Amino acid sequence: MTPSTVDLHSHSTASDGDHSASFVVELAAQRGVEVLALTDHDTLQGIAEAQATGAEHGVHVVAGIELSAKYSAGQCHLLAWLPSPVPEEFRVWTTSREIDRERRAEEMVRRLNEQGFEITWEDVRARAVGNLGRPHVADTLVAAGHCSDRSDAFDRLIGRGCSAYVESGKVAPEAAIERAVAAGALVSLAHPYTLELEGQPLSDFVARLAAAGLGALEAHRGDQDAARQAEYCALAERHGLLASAGSDFHALALEGGARGKRKLGRTGTPGLSPEARERLLSRLPGVPASLVR
Repeated sequence: MTPSTVDLHSHSTASDGDHSASFVVELAAQRGVEVLALTDHDTLQGIAEAQATGAEHGVHVVAGIELSAKYSAGQCHLLAWLPSPVPEEFRVWTTSREIDRERRAEEMVRRLNEQGFEITWEDVRARAVGNLGRPHVADTLVAAGHCSDRSDAFDRLIGRGCSAYVESGKVAPEAAIERAVAAGALVSLAHPYTLELEGQPLSDFVARLAAAGLGALEAHRGDQDAARQAEYCALAERHGLLASAGSDFHALALEGGARGKRKLGRTGTPGLSPEARERLLSRLPGVPASLVR
């Protein structure tokens, strides 16, 4: 994959990543990334650390968050890139999202216990450095010998439709977009393929989000081939959206495994064109003019 100087989708231990925010930024610097967004799930906890490390290593770190939105079929995730400092009202709202995720995980543990899968809430909580989520429940199930790996835990017990699955208190995607935009954010639809929509249904859904204030679509990723990238770029252009780029990095250990195409600083081939890069960076909150061109 072609190296990219822009990576607007990454995760740390503030949510379900394996590495601290500082480590992620240092790795980005080593790989030549100039503009990085830390976008942990429903939390801003790692931003201050990431930005401080970025200042030391010459990486401009955009304050970001990946918002989980209510959606009936696959997954609808939204990347919001925010101004720094992040407006207080938005920070308070994200705290409520963190509390919801924790309550959801706690209910999953209760259901698992009822079904004879003995794990404790304390064990699950201890696995989360920052915001807690289903991966931490899955890892606890694996450690207790109830599941062979995370995928097994999701497939049999805590994935959608499974016996211990708990619906989250997610908000509608339009409401999430409007709240983020009101805080000064540029919002992108993350990994569109997880919507499990194609063709006209996908275009219609994107049109709905664009009407609510969506500004971009994640067209360039390491796990999207050139044909898929071209398709998503055309979709973005059709609805007046920017094409964005992100690796969706979670862990070095996963860079060579089943998710091996999610390498930090690698957003697929062909990736952002110079013109698309300039358009995107010029719209991102707080990016210095020296990095735009």
